[in-house]
Amino acid sequence: MASRLRVLMSAYSCEPGKGSEPEVGWQWALQMARFHDVTVLTRANNRPSIEPVVEELREKQPVPSFVYHDCRHPFLVLKRRFKAVKLYYMLWQQSAHAVIRRLHQAQRFELMHHTTFAAFRYPIAITGHGVPSVWGPVGGAESVPAAFLPWDHPPSLVPEVLRNLSNAWQRRFPVALRRRARLSTVVLASTPEMQQVFARLGIRAGIMPTIGLNLAELPFHPRAIGDGPLRILFVGNLISLKGIDLALEALARSGVKATFTLIGSGNYLDTARRLAGRLGLAERVVFRGRMPRVEVLKTYRDYDVFLFPSLHDTGGYALIEAMSNELPAICLDCGGPAVAVREGCGVKVPLGTRQTVIKGLADAIRFYDQDRSRLLAHGRAARQSVLRHYDWQRKASEMDAVYRAATALRPSENSPMPAGLPGSAD
Repeated sequence: MASRLRVLMSAYSCEPGKGSEPEVGWQWALQMARFHDVTVLTRANNRPSIEPVVEELREKQPVPSFVYHDCRHPFLVLKRRFKAVKLYYMLWQQSAHAVIRRLHQAQRFELMHHTTFAAFRYPIAITGHGVPSVWGPVGGAESVPAAFLPWDHPPSLVPEVLRNLSNAWQRRFPVALRRRARLSTVVLASTPEMQQVFARLGIRAGIMPTIGLNLAELPFHPRAIGDGPLRILFVGNLISLKGIDLALEALARSGVKATFTLIGSGNYLDTARRLAGRLGLAERVVFRGRMPRVEVLKTYRDYDVFLFPSLHDTGGYALIEAMSNELPAICLDCGGPAVAVREGCGVKVPLGTRQTVIKGLADAIRFYDQDRSRLLAHGRAARQSVLRHYDWQRKASEMDAVYRAATALRPSENSPMPAGLPGSAD
């Protein structure tokens, strides 16, 4: 049996049961503690969520230890009062470097791993300590084409334009990004777009999805397909980047009598309601609002296909939950959904003009409406794909292989990818 490594993990966002980025940080910490002695550096405000769960699990399985750190109080006030989360995160990473240095002097870690935030734009604190380091999986390189920007929704337009400009700046002036990547022993990308950005910098990066599921803990009931109208489902935040407008226009263009249910809330809700009305879909589009996750998990069995035309999701928890419940997926061929929806698991619509994308989504809806046998076949394949690629138990084994490869390298080597990791040379 391979020896356990002493690992320092940086997980700014790390809380059990919160979903999204906090769940990513928590799961990497918990899962890698099965293989190694993991110390996690995270924010102090995560402590009330973490400590009770750690105590509950301590007698059942190996658990990580946690070190809690926050910036000085004035910076916390700045973050809370002005919602300056990204600025605070960068300050946190800068101060975390000194904390890691002190921890390393006391514990002599053999490897360091940055998990969250899982976006490529920001500084990381794990490099420059004289031990191998793993950065990622990271993503965020996907930009929204101008034709798909929410020009009719100013609250969404401004952050999307700023994000696009940030991505363009990183590509035009990649000095800091190249330095972070070069200082990391292993770089992992969560999307093909992110892998391509690294490739242009001469950095080899394997693809590994950021997100995962504990599938053994989730309810599952094999599905049967009915003869009535196709039942389409969307779950997620109702915000412009999710492509809700594309989904509604595609449903109208498809010409089928399908129903479309949206579970979630967000600042695009009122706009989506109005659009559904203008398209003549008011009787067939149902907005159910936000629901507890336990109820959402029970709801998947009541639908036939999952429509998720997100424009730049690095992951997509609801997508893989739906697929694990044998719902084939319709998505855009970009970001994390494009990685999740493999051949025979659904339909991926290539990005093109706005009208070609809407037509592609409409064709996919019509395809499943007319061929119900494909719903079953693609749904079963979707579940098997999630079992193979998104189960946290398997993902932890893959990351363990990355750790072993990183610590086996000579100091002059950079960015290895273990055999079998998607995007590796093998």
